[in-house]
Amino acid sequence: KQWYQRRVAITAGKDISYRTPVIKMDEEKYKTFIRTLPRNYSVVVMFTALSPSRNCKICKEAHNEFTTLARSHRYSRQFDTNLFFTMVDYDGGASIFQRLKLTSAPVVLHFPASGKRKREDRFDIERRGIAAEAFAKWVKERTDIQIEVMRPPNYTNAILLGLFLFAVSGTLIIKGNSLDFLYKWKYWAITSMFIMFAMTSGQMWLHIRGAPFAHVDRHSGRTSFIHGGSNAMFVAESYIIAVVNGLIAFGFILLADSPRDKSNPASSYMSYGGLGIVVVFFSILLAIFRMKHRGYPYSLLF
Repeated sequence: KQWYQRRVAITAGKDISYRTPVIKMDEEKYKTFIRTLPRNYSVVVMFTALSPSRNCKICKEAHNEFTTLARSHRYSRQFDTNLFFTMVDYDGGASIFQRLKLTSAPVVLHFPASGKRKREDRFDIERRGIAAEAFAKWVKERTDIQIEVMRPPNYTNAILLGLFLFAVSGTLIIKGNSLDFLYKWKYWAITSMFIMFAMTSGQMWLHIRGAPFAHVDRHSGRTSFIHGGSNAMFVAESYIIAVVNGLIAFGFILLADSPRDKSNPASSYMSYGGLGIVVVFFSILLAIFRMKHRGYPYSLLF
């Protein structure tokens, strides 16, 4: 009788997965789908805390990406009924969190069709990020099921490109035949510096990994803008690094462009000001680096 009830529940679960890519689990469904053995299917579970009272910003972002992955699997030609994507919310499944000794969220676990869970069956969010593509790669490694992530059309880039072309066309029309501004080195220097600050601050890494803006501790409510590990970073952290690098560059510009006339007080002010800016903000840069690499021995002011 129990075997029959379990088969009926699993069949119902497969029907649900056709309608809802991510199955919301409670204690009863968790027992039916995961704890009862044997099974011939794999289950990928996201343990999260979506209630606004939990103040978990990354949970919402990770859930959206997880849903994108599950929806891509559901509507792909390679849809496999032996792979379930499910979710356990803390407010509706605190006992499941306690049973698995989970003290934070989000956490993504894979429960294989056979055998015990291994260390690799826990998705490493800090190292891999929360993008649906990263989830898909991990699912491929654990289940050998290839999922091509399908996202809704994003017209933002096309709109921005259109606005850029419109601005360039308008500038050329207004300027007429005078294109002397294109030969002014200061324009190109400023543009190059902005690109360098963006790239050296980790913008491309963030774009690929889909890192969160910051982290809010669920227990203390403290917001962290700088990641404590050397293999990950936050969006806010990249902004901080870009600003610090920009101020260091500004300090060097003051040192290089200060007047050489010793009788002019502005010369000394610019030189000392530039030197102070370089020393202070380079010290901040070293302090941030030391936060992420605990064994780094060098510092300047901080």
